[in-house]
Amino acid sequence: MESPHHPPASADLPELLQAHWQSEQVLALFADLSAAAEVEHVQIRSRGPQGIDDCQGTLAEAQSHFQAGTAQAIQIRYRYAGETWCDTLMPQADGVKIIRCHPPEQPAG
Repeated sequence: MESPHHPPASADLPELLQAHWQSEQVLALFADLSAAAEVEHVQIRSRGPQGIDDCQGTLAEAQSHFQAGTAQAIQIRYRYAGETWCDTLMPQADGVKIIRCHPPEQPAG
């Protein structure tokens, strides 16, 4: 059992990769995920007339929010080539910050 005073070993933490993409690269990612990945979960944080909305959605809905400029953040969890990945997209004025991680597999249970 892990002590709250001792963080888990770094081997237990997923590797995080960060990049700055242009909109065209993000649209290519949506196309690639749609064609070749098994999308498990999409979470969309967007701006709307009622304020901030944070809800589960589809890949197509996430792409629509991205293209409309209403997405504040999009998180996509997917399986590709037998591996699980999680991408977080954060649109910014000069492009899109993407954070990709390869989370550890959850034990069946």
